[in-house]
Amino acid sequence: MKTTVEEIERTACLYWPEHLTSTASDISMLPLLLQTQDKFISVLKCSDKSPTAWQKVVTDFSSLSPNVFLKHLMVLTDIGGERLQRFAKDFDTLFPTGSMEYAWDGKTYIHTFGSGKKNWSNAALKVDKSVLHRPHEFNKEMVDVSMLLLWGSSTIKNAELPAELIEKCSVGQMLGKPSVIDEFVKQRYLYVSRITGGSTSNDLGHSCEQYAKSVLQQGLPDNIIYKGHTIEGISHNSSNLTSFDIVFMNLDTRSCIAIEISFQVTTNSVIERKAALAKSRIELLHRKGHKVGYVVDGSGNFQRRNAINTIIRYSDIVVNFSESGLRDLRDFISTNLSSK
Repeated sequence: MKTTVEEIERTACLYWPEHLTSTASDISMLPLLLQTQDKFISVLKCSDKSPTAWQKVVTDFSSLSPNVFLKHLMVLTDIGGERLQRFAKDFDTLFPTGSMEYAWDGKTYIHTFGSGKKNWSNAALKVDKSVLHRPHEFNKEMVDVSMLLLWGSSTIKNAELPAELIEKCSVGQMLGKPSVIDEFVKQRYLYVSRITGGSTSNDLGHSCEQYAKSVLQQGLPDNIIYKGHTIEGISHNSSNLTSFDIVFMNLDTRSCIAIEISFQVTTNSVIERKAALAKSRIELLHRKGHKVGYVVDGSGNFQRRNAINTIIRYSDIVVNFSESGLRDLRDFISTNLSSK
């Protein structure tokens, strides 16, 4: 059941569908950050009256909570809770006067850190996954870390500061500069940073997989079941079975259809890896009488059209994550796994 990249993209979701975002929101931060990205950008654009104007803007901006604002800063600077805790531990060495002197718009300013004994953990900053969806007002820790992430690269006496603070914490210099802010945020969100990557991308991938599985299972004949992630006898080495995102099997014939899923809003190499494996996987599966299908969606993936073309070439079916796409895949499973 061959198709083209253009046909897949024409009805694709491109961005996380609302029903999936709500499913993933309890365990993942990325949907919330994507939903509030424009609001965050708006805060940066209109916070140019003073180097601390952002705090009042955020406080008055009911649709962007202070803890989500801080999480955006952590993503943009690529400085997460682990690094912040290390800075807090070394605080007396980094800031022996208990303050940070920095320059902006030709003037010098001083921020006096007010959080006493420094605890800059994700929990103290209210940016843990478990609490990020609940609005929290600014506390002293959140204000201190926001100032550090905004103005770290603008510090005047910075001999003791780590190089990454000086290199990465430059967001403050962009306040009130719309074109600079738009370009910077766009570039930073083109990849999933370490802060939103790791567990968050896994959470989203798992939610995507679970949703697809639930849709595909609906209406299948009783003898076609969800098998898990492996197929007996399918292995690229002598020790481990090859793992797939989803496997459906006919209980009578033992024939299987392996399904691989890639939904990337920001471009990364996941789709490239799946494309690189596509030829060997379909050859192995076909030798054993099985088939393979792919679900490909997300604006980031469609920036890598060569990879999608490779997957189309070496697959039995490729669909997108839309309702019609998953329905086509379910029909394919039912038709091809039905007992002869």
